[in-house]
Amino acid sequence: MTAVLEIDRLNTVFELRVGTVASVNDVSLTLNEGEIVGLVGESGSGKSVTGLSILGLISEPGRIASGTIKLHGRDLVGLPESMMRGLRGKSVSIIFQDPMTTLNPVLSIGRQFHEIINAHARTSWKATQVKAEAALAEVGIPSPKERLKGYPHELSGGMRQRVCIALSLINEPSVVIADEPTTALDVTIEAQILAMMQRVVEQRQVAMIWITHDLSVVAGLCDRVAVMYGGRIVECGPVDDVLRQPAHPYTAGLLASIPQEDAPNGRLRQIDGTQPSPLSLPSGCAFRTRCPLSDQACLSLPPETGMAGERMVRCHRPLSGGNR
Repeated sequence: MTAVLEIDRLNTVFELRVGTVASVNDVSLTLNEGEIVGLVGESGSGKSVTGLSILGLISEPGRIASGTIKLHGRDLVGLPESMMRGLRGKSVSIIFQDPMTTLNPVLSIGRQFHEIINAHARTSWKATQVKAEAALAEVGIPSPKERLKGYPHELSGGMRQRVCIALSLINEPSVVIADEPTTALDVTIEAQILAMMQRVVEQRQVAMIWITHDLSVVAGLCDRVAVMYGGRIVECGPVDDVLRQPAHPYTAGLLASIPQEDAPNGRLRQIDGTQPSPLSLPSGCAFRTRCPLSDQACLSLPPETGMAGERMVRCHRPLSGGNR
């Protein structure tokens, strides 16, 4: 497979009055052409900051402290803002969670397509509308020509999100970052959009990072999954392997908290405690204060350990064979 995006030892920090917050800590991840990688974890684990770091959208008081983010071999860290603007929306794009904060409420859908296309290539109004109509049809919006004349408030939540997806794909980017784009939608619409995204990724061979807290979405959508906790990736590998036989206790805890088909009335297990503040992460393994397997070794930071099947885990006591 061809590597499109390569993140190596990325560290993103926020300098606040109360101290320095390490939101993304030593994160490494490779994204291949035509692949969907799920980025999973609780709120505050660093998922969205990782996505914003890739796009160069970290601003004061935040900054990328170290590491590299290579798109087709070109390091994006440290590029001037003028050069990053030329890449955003064309080489790498993002789909945000709330379409109403993404779309401009006073511009027609057609005008918004025209502006994003012309941000990278001067194109006539007629040409942009033809291209936009095809993009809306691709994401399953009926009567696309008429929709281009309308405004965001005239569309349902699911339709608005489809418009945002079409906008993110219109300039044929190599990488798309989807930041929980289906969280606010009902399950029927969510299923339709997930199926549509799989089809688009396969047809276009675009590389995608799908940021979510929902492991059921990851199971049906992604090729690989990276689990984040306390700003670090604690486990990564093929989605079927990780979800069937988790190696990290945190991953196992997340899976145990999901209702099981074979025990629909069973009591759900939860991970004890809460995720610590990024301002006061425990020394060593950040999960040790909540982990049932923690011991003295966990006071030191666990290294990345390679496993069979292109898997990685950060744990002093990984679950034996991915199971325990």
